[in-house]
Amino acid sequence: MKKASHWTWFTALLVSLALAFPPGLPAQGQSAGQISRLIPTVNLQHGTRVQLAAAGAKVLWGDVVTTDRGGRARITLDDGSILNVGSESSLRVVQHDAANQRTQIQLAYGRVRASAVRLARAGSNFEVRTPTAVAGVVGTDFVLDFTNGITNIHVFEGSVNFCNLAGQCVTVAAGFTSVVRGNQAPTQPAPTPPSVSTESVQSTTAGGGGAGAGGAVAAGAAVGATHSALLVGSIIAVVVGSSIGVVASTGTQPKKCGCTTVP
Repeated sequence: MKKASHWTWFTALLVSLALAFPPGLPAQGQSAGQISRLIPTVNLQHGTRVQLAAAGAKVLWGDVVTTDRGGRARITLDDGSILNVGSESSLRVVQHDAANQRTQIQLAYGRVRASAVRLARAGSNFEVRTPTAVAGVVGTDFVLDFTNGITNIHVFEGSVNFCNLAGQCVTVAAGFTSVVRGNQAPTQPAPTPPSVSTESVQSTTAGGGGAGAGGAVAAGAAVGATHSALLVGSIIAVVVGSSIGVVASTGTQPKKCGCTTVP
């Protein structure tokens, strides 16, 4: 009877968890990457909690990275892509699904240089949005700047589909620039002046190593433990604890198990 009661309780627990975490929804607290380099001061916001960021700090889905005057941050995403956030900027990692290559970034203000790894999966995308424009990656390396209602894009490698919010788009190739002013259509791409290219790179570099995606593939290869993994670990811990209680009540010595705590 005790054994039957135990399995009834366990089944009820699984049903409750399934209702609380239905399949198909993104897990809260899912890993997106980490802040690999920074120049103070950089703030990291998770939910309503804001703290000073440090090198190595985890960045989760929904987190916001904000830089003060003179501050810069390099975010290495889990697929090896890199976001170099410039001074006085605010960026939100809405989604980064490394396995399916689906990434959505929101730039509220300021400047970001995005170096994305090659998109190879069907249905993959890498988008950076501002309040007035959307940049969809076809190539790998570009800078997006949003200031005073104006979005500028400078493409260094590959090409980018650059659109306003009404869906009017241009394709910006490497070495070219386009601008969205308010609700206007993107300007026709024009060659980027060398001085603008240099300033764009310097203003988003957080120091040390190359700024491209290739230099950070190894750093981004290890994917952090997701909320789902922690949930499974919690279930296992509960089941093991319950089993030990049942075995103890029957006087049988339980087997030892090696367990590790996930921070």
